[in-house]
Amino acid sequence: MISSVSIFRAFAAAVLLTGAAFAQEEGRPSMAARVRNLPKLATACDGLVGVLAADVPGDEYGFRLPILQFVSRQVRNLEHAYKIMMPKRDGIGIFVNVGDGLTNDTRVLSRRTRRPGGEVQTRITLPSPGFSNLDDLRFAVAQAYFRVWIFRNGGATNELPEWVVQGAVRASDADTVHDDMRLVLNLWSQARLPYFPALCTDLRKARGPAAALPGYLVAWMKEKHLVKQVLDRMAAGNPWDGEYLAEALTGETEPFMQDRASDERLARLTRAVLSPGRASDWDIKVFTSRLLLYPPFFDKKENVSYTFQAAVPLAAENQAVRDAAWKKAREIPFCAIGRGDALADAAMAYRAFLVAVAQGKPSDGLKPLLDEADAKMNAILAGLK
Repeated sequence: MISSVSIFRAFAAAVLLTGAAFAQEEGRPSMAARVRNLPKLATACDGLVGVLAADVPGDEYGFRLPILQFVSRQVRNLEHAYKIMMPKRDGIGIFVNVGDGLTNDTRVLSRRTRRPGGEVQTRITLPSPGFSNLDDLRFAVAQAYFRVWIFRNGGATNELPEWVVQGAVRASDADTVHDDMRLVLNLWSQARLPYFPALCTDLRKARGPAAALPGYLVAWMKEKHLVKQVLDRMAAGNPWDGEYLAEALTGETEPFMQDRASDERLARLTRAVLSPGRASDWDIKVFTSRLLLYPPFFDKKENVSYTFQAAVPLAAENQAVRDAAWKKAREIPFCAIGRGDALADAAMAYRAFLVAVAQGKPSDGLKPLLDEADAKMNAILAGLK
């Protein structure tokens, strides 16, 4: 006797076969093709990262492989840059759900969730992966990684501020570190940099050039090996503490002294070679600021700066001018070391002029030397425009 369950199964199978045949007749994908194109899961980084994506027709891996490689590379970059490693534990901590791109939604959507059992997970959704902003994706991956790291090391709900996550992404790339440092130096030279303790406590995730501030601060944290230390504190249950960071970076407890220590560091960086072999806009700005004779090298009236040009008629008769030129002749070449051949040539031309001033040569012998040096400098400045 045939049971009612058997009849139902036979009916269901007939319906499916009829539907598949009808779809083929209408030019639609077969059931087998539709199954092949269903989203598939791929994992990496010891199972920490999972990418679920639909296959692209004709491509065995579809979107999975390139996105899995991108996210995995981001994870490894963070681990290498900050000397951290995710504790071994089963379960995907960073889950990326990739759409088929048939939408105008180009956002990178990220939210904190929990897996069955309470494990923290971050779900990142890319509705249109071919047009997603890569900086937003890097940020989402870094935020997810630090979030899971804190949880798996004993933390519960603590998270790094968004600006720290943003800075960590930027500070993991050497070229970006140099760009951020130059921009911060430029702000500092114009007295536009906020009070240092406030930077550590009130900073926010930023867009555009302002993102250099988080990048600069986290690069300083990286230099002093503080990123792992801060993560350990948060995993131990301590909330984010900007005052602690300001003290750890500067070694000072008083806000005024912390700001002063920050100024001293920036002053040292003005003399550092940030990009060996080439002169940046900042390098040129610092070099040209040295092209003056300052007190206490020789007498001058208040609020008056003596230029090299002003030294030409004074060199033969003023010993103070000659002494100042000799000191400046030793300083100028050091301002161009490691910053490219063009700036080095200009520096040596200015040195030749200053040595002649120090020797007390007459003005008709000094002017051609200064004109030659200025011509080299003007050629560099013209190349910046």
